[in-house]
Amino acid sequence: MTRAPVASLPLVALSSLVSVAFGTLFYAFSVLITDRAAGSVFSTSVLSVAWSGSIVVGGGLAYLIGRRIDRHGVRGIMTAGSVLGAVGLGLVGAAAEPWQVIGASWFLIGPAGAMTFYEPAFVAVDRWFGDAGRLRSLAVLTVVGGLAGPVFLPVTSLLVEALGWRRAAAALGGILLLTGAAARLGFPRDEAPSSRSAGGVGIRRLIVDRRFTRFTAASVLTFAAMQAVLLHRIAVFEESGFAITTVALWAAVAGLLSLPGRYAAPLVSGRVRPVRLNAAANAALAVAVALAIAATAPWRMMGHFVVFGVAFGALLPLRAVVMGSWYSGPGYGSVMGLQWSIIATSAALGPLAVGVGRDATGSYGIPLAFVAGGLLAAAALGMLAEAPRS
Repeated sequence: MTRAPVASLPLVALSSLVSVAFGTLFYAFSVLITDRAAGSVFSTSVLSVAWSGSIVVGGGLAYLIGRRIDRHGVRGIMTAGSVLGAVGLGLVGAAAEPWQVIGASWFLIGPAGAMTFYEPAFVAVDRWFGDAGRLRSLAVLTVVGGLAGPVFLPVTSLLVEALGWRRAAAALGGILLLTGAAARLGFPRDEAPSSRSAGGVGIRRLIVDRRFTRFTAASVLTFAAMQAVLLHRIAVFEESGFAITTVALWAAVAGLLSLPGRYAAPLVSGRVRPVRLNAAANAALAVAVALAIAATAPWRMMGHFVVFGVAFGALLPLRAVVMGSWYSGPGYGSVMGLQWSIIATSAALGPLAVGVGRDATGSYGIPLAFVAGGLLAAAALGMLAEAPRS
């Protein structure tokens, strides 16, 4: 197909759908699990199992979804994902029993995320914009995606206050469904490659590829920590005595602070090794998590969100930058899908472990200390991904 310009309708449609999908299926959940919402009906452990299981299921499907994208393109996959996500949110809002929340999260919201989040979007960017436009398109995509937190955290909070958490979940599903239908109109119709085979780098070769295995291991630790923090951070500061509305506002500020990093990191990676940028951002996230431990002082709460926002923004596009520099081209969807399957199915233990640890110890302090240590380990592994051969 003809390469699309960076400033184009396909990029606008793609970025908008990713942003709304993250807002409704990801960020909104951190408000829905609080005590004034679903947390008033279901335990933290149940909601953590639902969330973590959705990540595992979605991650397990990522390789198959990537292979299908290699053969058939992104358009149908992302449209179907918006439908599944809308139905899943509606069923979560209607749930009366723990198994219903878990079932809707695992079998609808999980697959929907795998079909509408960054993984298929990264492949679309690689295919639609080529080497010349890939870095700038990744920057635009992740900046627009970064608006999901600042928009949907306060919006979800307001919806819960105005409608109750059950109707709020259904309303979020409707927003996702409408956005998916509109985005489909802007996607290229001739995006599928001429070859029907996935091609690219084989699984066996990746397994023995030092870059792939080390960088994937680092990414597992990174995403386990990020998912745990994003899911539990409002509850963490609620436990420390802060009002939910105040914490939600600062979480939105953190989302805004992520925007410069999202845009700059892909561009700076053209001059600085992206694995070094990745390691530095992981170390900064560890500092942010440390600030959240027993954070009764306002400056620590605010410091957490400032540092987390900047570092989180830089990290998001860097994985695609690194992987694109190594494996761009035919089969890229399968490569990214395989890596995400490994990351998601392993990293899903992060939110679950923090939730269970909180219930077992009565506070978030000890679980967050382990999260900070995992981020420092991710920084070290990231630096080793391109270490010179001995």
